[in-house]
Amino acid sequence: MEFGEALLAHGFRESDERGVGPNRGQQFVATPNRFMKYSVHAYDDGTAIFSWEFAIADYLANHGIQIGSDEALNQFMFPREDARGPQDAVWLDGVIDRTELELASLRFDRPEPV
Repeated sequence: MEFGEALLAHGFRESDERGVGPNRGQQFVATPNRFMKYSVHAYDDGTAIFSWEFAIADYLANHGIQIGSDEALNQFMFPREDARGPQDAVWLDGVIDRTELELASLRFDRPEPV
């Protein structure tokens, strides 16, 4: 499977947003659910950056919980570091799988590692 096919298979679509600088590339976004957004920036040099953001305030509000003053517009969870790799279907599948596993492992009822 080619990188473009993998983007489509994961529900990515090209975004109107463009990068800055000489290696601007293209941005693709996918929304696997109403709280999550995946982003892929594909650069002219054949590399890509994968990131995600999760609307944690909206998610918690949906469960009757609020964060701070309940200002949902700026309350997103996202990785400390984005993943960079080749424009490759296997790489994309892997970073999405790792993201899903990491998020599935979060336990607010057991915040300390076992």
